[in-house]
Amino acid sequence: MKRWLALLLCVLNGAASAAIVNVGGGPNSFAPQTITISAGDSITFVNKGGFHNVVADDGSFRCARGCDGDGSGGSGNASFSNWVATVKFNTPGTIGYFCEIHGMPGQGMFGTIIVQGAPPPPPPADPIPATGGGALLVLIGAIVLLALVALLVWRRRA
Repeated sequence: MKRWLALLLCVLNGAASAAIVNVGGGPNSFAPQTITISAGDSITFVNKGGFHNVVADDGSFRCARGCDGDGSGGSGNASFSNWVATVKFNTPGTIGYFCEIHGMPGQGMFGTIIVQGAPPPPPPADPIPATGGGALLVLIGAIVLLALVALLVWRRRA
């Protein structure tokens, strides 16, 4: 049972998650403007209204109705439509992003993604199960009994 529980915890800890960043929909901004995720997580950008897109400062993504080069046939060009675009972040670090229409790196309509390294794996399961105090007393009693038997056998031979 303990092994199944440990395996389940490993699977749950290793599961990536998704976060949402709202784009526009009132003021020209991203909400939240700064977001922290773990390596392997995804962010879904949701246009809440306005003529916007999302572009990484380093050019690693450019999204609106899809992302440039993701094979979806979509485009990273700014759009008025209620678009949704998801980007996965596998590498720890800080990524700045902005809307090409209303901002630039670090100014206007911009945001920051902090990608933290993956948490360390859980320690391996203990191959020797822990024993309660009662089991330890039985073990000590057995050792003492064997020692007494050995002493009696030795005395008879001597």
